[in-house]
Amino acid sequence: MSNIDSIPVDKIAFLDAGNSSFKIGVRLEDQWGITSFKEPDKLAEYIKNQRIDYVITISVKPDNSWLDQLVDHTQIAVLEVSDIPSEMLNYETPDTLGLDRFFACLGAFQWANKAVLVIDAGSACTLDFMDEDGVFQGGVIMPGVQSLLKVFLQSAPNLPRFPFQIPDSFPGKSSNESLQWGLSQLFVDGINANIVRYQEKYTDFEIYVTGGDAELVAQYIEQECVVRPDLIFTGMEALLSES
Repeated sequence: MSNIDSIPVDKIAFLDAGNSSFKIGVRLEDQWGITSFKEPDKLAEYIKNQRIDYVITISVKPDNSWLDQLVDHTQIAVLEVSDIPSEMLNYETPDTLGLDRFFACLGAFQWANKAVLVIDAGSACTLDFMDEDGVFQGGVIMPGVQSLLKVFLQSAPNLPRFPFQIPDSFPGKSSNESLQWGLSQLFVDGINANIVRYQEKYTDFEIYVTGGDAELVAQYIEQECVVRPDLIFTGMEALLSES
């Protein structure tokens, strides 16, 4: 664990650099303080004002030049797949694995202490599985809610804009309702169909939902689920504690 084994635990913030935002988590006794930023300069200002000495980060961004704005205010450890024990990954292409997927599962595993299915509803929506031994087993990647909405706007700009929701009656009696049925059911049916596939393969697990659209997506999941925004930070902290 060369990236993180010498960092004092009591001086750490955890950072998830996602496709659309930076989310930073600070442990506050038995809960997390989570703050989101769109721009790295605002993130740097926050780190400076909070006097955070160490930041452990994961990033799915193709360009990590934004890190240059943080180095004057804190020390940074960037986690890589090599920091994850190989026995915790049952994945054929670990070098292409978005670490947010692994750490969300590891965080849920800390809460459940059993097998978990984690639905991370962000720019992409992922459904990933970690078994009862804490081994990441892979998952499903599909477009997120906002990505699907953008497809309509980009490919058919003359169509009316509409909120993501399932109308009260079927079929749609207006263009808005028809569009809502098409997009929402494409997404919701995809989520629920994949959950059924997991149930056919694995018999006993808990479902957790996280990510920017977690509350929105959770209401359409047909099985019992738990919404937790802190899964990635909990997972990163767990890996650090084990190092």
